[in-house]
Amino acid sequence: MTNEEPLPKKVRLSESDMKTLTREELCVRTSVFNVRLDNRTTNDVTGLKESEEKLKQQQQEASRRENILVMRLATKEQEMQECTTQIQYLKQVQQPSAAQLRSSMVDPAINLFFLKMKGELEQTKDKLEQAQNELSAWKFTPDRGPEGVGTVPEEVVTSDTDMPCPPPQPKPDSCLIKCGVMVENEAVLSNLPEQGEHP
Repeated sequence: MTNEEPLPKKVRLSESDMKTLTREELCVRTSVFNVRLDNRTTNDVTGLKESEEKLKQQQQEASRRENILVMRLATKEQEMQECTTQIQYLKQVQQPSAAQLRSSMVDPAINLFFLKMKGELEQTKDKLEQAQNELSAWKFTPDRGPEGVGTVPEEVVTSDTDMPCPPPQPKPDSCLIKCGVMVENEAVLSNLPEQGEHP
């Protein structure tokens, strides 16, 4: 066979072909088989090399991702440790001692309210003590009229401002104190002798 003739498509030879074909035909077919085998081997090697390169790239990419994930995991673990430390600190802060509770009074607004109530209570106590002192003074030194009889001037019986006493309020004030003084004076006046009588 010359080079111009097409190569036979069939490469595999059966037993009948081996017996019927001539030596030259067998050589040609063997050459064709070798060429195809070489081509296939070359293609396989090329494909294997390409696959190997792809696998290497994939391995490098996987290694890079693994390193990134390891770094992220280490960062997350560090953040978890910091969060645990902060939680423990907050728990300790949220459990103050009794002295700290007394000093802070739980809340600044409540503390201010308590201080205001304390001031008002002290003022009320002072007013009450002053009223008691005035009442004691009225009991021991009753006022008498110009003629020496046991009468109390009308200004004392009414009030200093000539105004009726307001209705009772929840807190003791000066008006209530004056009303109490009036009651005491009326009781004293009822026990005094009338004008013109001699003891």
